[in-house]
Amino acid sequence: MDKNLLSRVVMPEAKDKDYRDLFFRWSVQETGAFGKGITTLNELYFNTWMNLFAPEKWFHYCALDNLYLGLKVKGLFCVEIIGSNRNVAFNRIDERLFFSEFSGNGTDTVYIPIQNPQKYDAVYFILRYEKNTEFEFLTAGWYTDTMPQFENSLAIVTCTYKREDYIYKTISMFEEYLNQNPKLQDRIRLFVIDNGQTLSLGENCKYTKLFYNMNAGGAGGFGRGLIEVCKSKETYTRCLFMDDDVEILPESFYRTLILADYLKPEFSDSFINGAMLDIYNRHVFFENLGMRDGLWVRPYHSEANLFDYNEILRVNQIPYSIFDKERKVHCGWYCCSFAIDQKQNLNNLPLPIFIRGDDVEWSWRNAGKNFISMNGICIWHAPFHYRVSKVVDNYYLVRNMFLLNTLYTERFRQEFPQLLKDSFAYLISSYDYVAARIMIYALNDILKGIGVYSENPVEIMQTLNSIAQEDYRDTDDMYLLFDVRNKDYRGFGTRKLINKTIKFLYRKVPSCKCRIKRNSMNHVADWHPPIEAFLVKKQVRVYNLMEHTYTTRRFDFKLEKTLTKEFHEKLEKIVSRYEELEKEYKAGFKTITSYDFWRRYLKSRNLFIIISILYSLNFK
Repeated sequence: MDKNLLSRVVMPEAKDKDYRDLFFRWSVQETGAFGKGITTLNELYFNTWMNLFAPEKWFHYCALDNLYLGLKVKGLFCVEIIGSNRNVAFNRIDERLFFSEFSGNGTDTVYIPIQNPQKYDAVYFILRYEKNTEFEFLTAGWYTDTMPQFENSLAIVTCTYKREDYIYKTISMFEEYLNQNPKLQDRIRLFVIDNGQTLSLGENCKYTKLFYNMNAGGAGGFGRGLIEVCKSKETYTRCLFMDDDVEILPESFYRTLILADYLKPEFSDSFINGAMLDIYNRHVFFENLGMRDGLWVRPYHSEANLFDYNEILRVNQIPYSIFDKERKVHCGWYCCSFAIDQKQNLNNLPLPIFIRGDDVEWSWRNAGKNFISMNGICIWHAPFHYRVSKVVDNYYLVRNMFLLNTLYTERFRQEFPQLLKDSFAYLISSYDYVAARIMIYALNDILKGIGVYSENPVEIMQTLNSIAQEDYRDTDDMYLLFDVRNKDYRGFGTRKLINKTIKFLYRKVPSCKCRIKRNSMNHVADWHPPIEAFLVKKQVRVYNLMEHTYTTRRFDFKLEKTLTKEFHEKLEKIVSRYEELEKEYKAGFKTITSYDFWRRYLKSRNLFIIISILYSLNFK
């Protein structure tokens, strides 16, 4: 029976030489082989992020009967196949599934059946060949003799705003990949939504479509992309949203498509999402899924070193039980694929929240569906550390996540007052009065209900940026910056009781501050600094490690009192109006996610037209 390819074994290019262990591991051993007694062997291990196969997960989601390893090799070699399972007691248990010697002619593919593959979290193979002999590794892959359930077509949507360096590189890699893979040329297209209207396509771009768009933020860009996919004359069964500031592994698109082809009918509407790897440290895993955590979300798996086989197994393992309607699973739009119906999705578009939370809402809207994450499906992206502004964290996150949780979290009415209090208390405790003002501004806009989304986003951003102005100064003290990055004030666990007492005294007896030396100062990074660094200090210097700048935060009791009073007044109003806000959000949801709204909105060129549209759709 013919064999069908599920996943190709990919080898690193020259640019990936420093991260070769993402693809294969190499070693030299002296051992007995090929009837020659002790000899020196080169060993190639494929228990790697890019190339191991996760059969337990594949067989759970996909309609498969058998699994084979296919090898096309020239020369004398031996192959060993290992099955691995994570185990709490022993960390990992490995079993040898196959071992044999072969002589390859470089023309024929050898197919090796894997016995009971669904029993294993991962299977991988090892190739051994004698050093200084003729040997050529040509191709390898994981195959099945099962025919696919579907033949999907994939539309990849990326929206960009004046990031030419990234997007042109993505287009070039995508076009080259399809030129090299003729069988995929009718099944995949790239839709580029240009919010900055600065891009142009070359004559050789046969598989990329470019659309100019107004600058409506990420949600507006992806919304326009989904509209163009749904309106396309070509038929697409899946769509993939992808950030513009990423470096792609084109093979991920193929793996996404083939995985979708084999999904069982009950999983055909599953999301397939790629993992985010650190673009600066390419072997570092950042996240693949998120879960609701208070007002925001957190990665399901923490960071991992993908050179470590045990860590690959850890991040690859996600309990199926988390994909129920009660849990809030989140799949980021840095690489997120989902099934579409081109007619139905025209009235099932993203919320126009512009920034922060659009992908969270899209995931929560689809609660109950499975979110499939698989090793080897990934992009490289700059991690979020130090990249998120106070405006984004304290205005858009607070405003938008209040909306999302009101729509989707059953007990949010009971939870949100304390969540907001905790967030505000952290800002006050870390002397971040600027961020506290921004958060109060967010609470004020929450009180406007769904009408806040009718306001001019440019004017909102200008107002917020004026509030966020701080006196940051340049510094070239690199030793200090490295010290700031590595210092951990959270290590003073034995002082927790003392710290709490001091914190209480500072709030109740502000004169205690006067006893602290004016020149006593801590130095911290401005990415969520620990409040321990601010205890027994009248001022703290915070550093932006990306920009090599700093500002000084100073304790101000009177300002704290004023801001705290204003915060609680706004919070009390939200509590009293919660039921009214909830009804307003739910009543307007279908309207602002409809094609009719988006079609007119994306054609609008000024604030007055936007407002008239929103009012005509009965938002008030």
